[in-house]
Amino acid sequence: MINTQRAKEILENAKGKPVLACGDVMLDAYLTGPVERFSQEAPVPVIRIDDEQFFPGGAGNAAACMAAISLVPHLVGVIGEKGRIKYTEVMEEEYKKCGIITHFSLDPDRKTTLKLRVKAIKTTTQHIARVDMEDTHPLSEKKENEISVYLENLAGEIKPEIISIHDYIKGFLTKKVFEKIVGISSEKNIPIFADLKQSTFVKHKSLIKKPDLFFLKPNRVESAQTAKIINGFDKDGTTDEEIIEIASIIQKEIPIHIFITRGKKGAVYFEPQKKPYFVRPKEVEEQFDIAGAGDTVAAFLIAAYLGGATMPEALELAVAASQVAIRKFGTSVVMEEELLNWIGDFPKVEP
Repeated sequence: MINTQRAKEILENAKGKPVLACGDVMLDAYLTGPVERFSQEAPVPVIRIDDEQFFPGGAGNAAACMAAISLVPHLVGVIGEKGRIKYTEVMEEEYKKCGIITHFSLDPDRKTTLKLRVKAIKTTTQHIARVDMEDTHPLSEKKENEISVYLENLAGEIKPEIISIHDYIKGFLTKKVFEKIVGISSEKNIPIFADLKQSTFVKHKSLIKKPDLFFLKPNRVESAQTAKIINGFDKDGTTDEEIIEIASIIQKEIPIHIFITRGKKGAVYFEPQKKPYFVRPKEVEEQFDIAGAGDTVAAFLIAAYLGGATMPEALELAVAASQVAIRKFGTSVVMEEELLNWIGDFPKVEP
């Protein structure tokens, strides 16, 4: 497995390299306060909010993870101005604070996606509610055209070494936008690292022009659902044999690279026509929050690729980073020092 010195070398080589990131952008909000009484209007606690925290969410969290390890993410997304509560200024501020270079398009027919968590403090802190504000309909034809032209121009301007796609089925990744992204990749020979929902991948896979440049990162459930849509596969992918079968089904459709994450079981890399590479980490005793772990994996796969790692090394690095991430609360980013300390203190089991 990867050691501290090799991990440090890879991350150092990746620093400062530009990434063209795109997808569904969100704002994660956490409102926390003590419970003082119960409401007379309904049997619910009344919380006096005394702490407000905001973080980039969705594609923004993946970009924040990249920025935290000194990549240069240029993030393209759509924000809204529909409704009275917009949070667009807060969103722009928080994204820039994290080092993300934002390229947002304002859509008057959409709400900015907001995921609001309410946490109550009594004897302990308890997450008691989540409020979602969003519109998930596909972009209009006008907005599709605008985004497509912008992606083309931005790719020419920043000359990215990787394009990353982050899909949460909120309407950004239409057929036309996806076709433009894979067109840029094909024309300029830029690899794509894509975190796609199963329905999006199956819908758009025929548009992928150069499968050798396409790296898909589903989790176990998403990969099993993808195989089910393709040919009726009826297993959940819990065993090694089932995961191998799932990847075979997908790669028979289109010979792309696939990373499948498996939670506590680690992850697997499938290179077309080669044996799978399994990463099996030690179990994390303290697991606080899995939110954003997939974005952490995506960011570190990209960083490792840019830093000259082999794909097995990239997956080892990404899985180690995800183990650090799940020991934090909320959509936290993983810093280089944290990762190197983790690798040094907790060597992983050989695959």
